[in-house]
Amino acid sequence: MTSASTMTPTVTTLPTGTQLPNSAATASSGMLTESDFLTLLTTQLKNQNPLNPQNPSDFAAELAQFSTASGVQTLNQTLGAGGGMQAAGLIGKNVAVSGNALVLGSGGTAQGAFSLSNAASDVKVTITDASGALVNVLDLGAMGAGNQNFTWNGQTASGSAASAGTYSYAISTKPASSAATVTATPYSVAPVTSVVLGGTSGPLLDLGGGLAPVALSAIQQVF
Repeated sequence: MTSASTMTPTVTTLPTGTQLPNSAATASSGMLTESDFLTLLTTQLKNQNPLNPQNPSDFAAELAQFSTASGVQTLNQTLGAGGGMQAAGLIGKNVAVSGNALVLGSGGTAQGAFSLSNAASDVKVTITDASGALVNVLDLGAMGAGNQNFTWNGQTASGSAASAGTYSYAISTKPASSAATVTATPYSVAPVTSVVLGGTSGPLLDLGGGLAPVALSAIQQVF
């Protein structure tokens, strides 16, 4: 009976200066950073046995793991620091932004919003189409100061159904007090259709009705 031959293991000592640095970030978090990984990777390549190099499949797996981790980290930074999670939660909801557009959807109604500087004894909303032609006038009656909203049923002044699309509106008011004046600030209300991440000023919200994309800071109300 012959005894099996044994191979003495070889221990490679890394040259001074190639060991993993004890950086403050690594020490405080207990996790390897991107810089730490690159240091390990280059050290591994420099000190591998030329007669038995790193297995290509293992090497590719290491790179894939790093790429995945780096991608997840970048996504988390984009969503977290830039308010992306908050923006993504608005998809499908209506938001009020600066403007005077009324987006009439296929459901036959459109929502509008505005702000009054003081109380008004009567508020009227005049709706016009893209050519400027009068579509309808809504009498909202007396309203208090602050943010207000209304719903247009999609009907014209003659009682027929208006076509789906984007309309404009203007607000006229009568002060509740003769000593006060009322300033009405209109807002466009439109659905958030998608979110664009990675912008220099944070995420942008794509809006329906042909409205231009807006930043989170432009939102006045959420419905």
